[in-house]
Amino acid sequence: MNNWYAVDRLGAAHRADLADEAARASLANSARRGEATVGDRKMSRLPRAARGAVIALVLAVVVAAPTTASPGNGRIYFNTDRWGNWELASMLPDGSDIQRITTTATDKLYVDVHVSAGGGVHLVFVAGDILTGVVDIYTMTVGDPGSYHQLTNVGTVRDPRWSPDGSRIVYSSRQTGNYEIYVMNADGTDQHSITDNPAVDRKPAWSPDGTTITFSSDRDGHQGREAAIYLMNTDGSNVRRVTWLESMDAQSSFSPDGTKLTWVDMICDSGGCGPSHVYIGNLDGTDVKRLTQGNTNEQAPVFSPDGTKVAFETDAYHDLVRNGGLGADIAIVNIDGTGLQNLTGPSVSAEVHAAWK
Repeated sequence: MNNWYAVDRLGAAHRADLADEAARASLANSARRGEATVGDRKMSRLPRAARGAVIALVLAVVVAAPTTASPGNGRIYFNTDRWGNWELASMLPDGSDIQRITTTATDKLYVDVHVSAGGGVHLVFVAGDILTGVVDIYTMTVGDPGSYHQLTNVGTVRDPRWSPDGSRIVYSSRQTGNYEIYVMNADGTDQHSITDNPAVDRKPAWSPDGTTITFSSDRDGHQGREAAIYLMNTDGSNVRRVTWLESMDAQSSFSPDGTKLTWVDMICDSGGCGPSHVYIGNLDGTDVKRLTQGNTNEQAPVFSPDGTKVAFETDAYHDLVRNGGLGADIAIVNIDGTGLQNLTGPSVSAEVHAAWK
């Protein structure tokens, strides 16, 4: 079993993306049946030829949704399968006013948000065929159907995140064999890698001042069981490790003031992985605090715009590698670990990959 640490939801279930053998076998079985499983539900899929045609056309119909950023503590943007396919949606930070943003025949995951100076809401995400894992990076502006635009054409990309000024996008890709960190301009030009390591590098995110990128890697650990959070300059230089190596640390994001990180930590042993929990700490790895407890799996934490809370996805299953994820929800917690609140569940649908702007 390969390492889990870049856990994601590429597939109808919440799989460990680096547990490739298990994940691809599950997806292949679903593909042969022409369906994808989320929890106890099965979702019918278009025939493969029809899916390909729709993907090629990239049909995007934007429905009623706020087209400018909300005042106060913003909105939480996320991916959900509550309408069948994985779609983009948003809600207020108390879980109310859930608004559907897209209606397409393709699946969309890994949403991130940039709010322009004029208040426009710009999304970056991956879209494509989750059954085969062939997805590419797209952008769109909420409220502008004509802005739906494909940026990559390699089919092996994940984890897109905006730079603070919206001019660039950092992401991960395994187009050369293993996952590396890449950067490109917001229009898709100048795509280039900034890491070159035989280990797996994933889950990048920009610092608020645009000078630093955080990412996850198993380069210093026992690959398959240990990974850590790293920082580097935006050209890939000055790589330094932030967290320990006794477990799997991944999915880091900066606080709005750039002084702290939030991430998840998981123990992997005997081929299994979990539970995982949300942590925060300083950029030098000091003053680490665990925010969540219990026998659950938390993933993909991000700070609120005012830095007082963290939003994340939570799943009741103890072991992600053995059980997958069967219906995650978006939750929030104060940065002192109090005030835990599930915003979207429990429900039969899954809500994942929060972005809070």
